[in-house]
Amino acid sequence: MKTFITDQDRAKLHAKFILPIVVDNMLQDQETLDDVAEYAMNEILSELCPDTALLCIGLCATHIAAHTAHLPISRALSSQAEAIIEEYGGLWLAHDTGTPMDPAAICDQLSCIPEDLEALRDLLEATISALEESHSIAAILCDILALQAETHCQLATIELEQMNIRPPNNKQKRPHSAVPAATTDNIIPFPHYARSQ
Repeated sequence: MKTFITDQDRAKLHAKFILPIVVDNMLQDQETLDDVAEYAMNEILSELCPDTALLCIGLCATHIAAHTAHLPISRALSSQAEAIIEEYGGLWLAHDTGTPMDPAAICDQLSCIPEDLEALRDLLEATISALEESHSIAAILCDILALQAETHCQLATIELEQMNIRPPNNKQKRPHSAVPAATTDNIIPFPHYARSQ
C-alpha cells in the first residue's frame, strides 16, 4: 500500500516518533551519544511493536544515509528506508486520523514486516562495515538500529504465525527487508498481540 508522503506528512511522523530527530541531531553533533543515550534509544525502540518500530527505524535510517552519502551502500539504505516510509507512513497517518482501511490490505502489509525489518538490518550492518571508523556516531547508531531491527523481526515473525498470517508466495520482494511498536499507536495493530506499555 504505497502512498505519496509529503514533506508535511514526513514532519508529522518525525514529530510523533521524536527519535529520528534525535538521531539527526546526534549525527550533526548537536546532541551527545553516550551510554545513557544508547540505553534510552534501545528502551524506546524495544517498547514499540514491530510495525511502528519498522517505520521509526526507517525514518532514522534516512538521516544515517544522508550523513554517509559518500558511501555506495548509503544509496541502497536510503532507497530501502524511503520505500518503507512510503509503505507504512501512509498507513500510520491513515490510522492516526481514523481513516477506514481495507482489512485485506492491512494483512497483506503485515505479512511483509519481517522481510522489511531484515532488509533494514542487513543494510545497516553493511553501512557499519563500509565506515572506516567503527566507533563513529554513525556506526554506533547503525549498530543500535540493526540490533533492534533483528529483535523486532523475530518478534514479528512469531506474532504473525500466531495470527496465521504468512507472506504471499508470489509477492515481489524489495531489495532487502525487516520489524516492533506500541499499543494504540501501531500503524497496523497486531490484533490481540500488541505488547502492553
